[in-house]
Amino acid sequence: MESVYDAQNLIDAQLVCDLLLSAGIPAQVSGAGLLGAAGELPAIGVLQVLVPEDAAERARAVVADWDAGDIPDEEELERLASQAAGDSSELLL
Repeated sequence: MESVYDAQNLIDAQLVCDLLLSAGIPAQVSGAGLLGAAGELPAIGVLQVLVPEDAAERARAVVADWDAGDIPDEEELERLASQAAGDSSELLL
């Protein structure tokens, strides 16, 4: 497994993990069990999102797009799903 994202908190880590899973990339959060030991101090570098080595490059690209705000909204996702299903009722301009 290879780290593709260092998270600031557990919510951030889980958000990125879920993003990768929705893109078909196996992912898991590492370090969540260590948060209790950190107490009130920030646990910098403890939380990481891990993926299989052969998916790391693709996962980093998905995370970079997300970080840049290039994730399609729900309407765009529905349009792409219709297009992938062969729905020709909508024309691409």
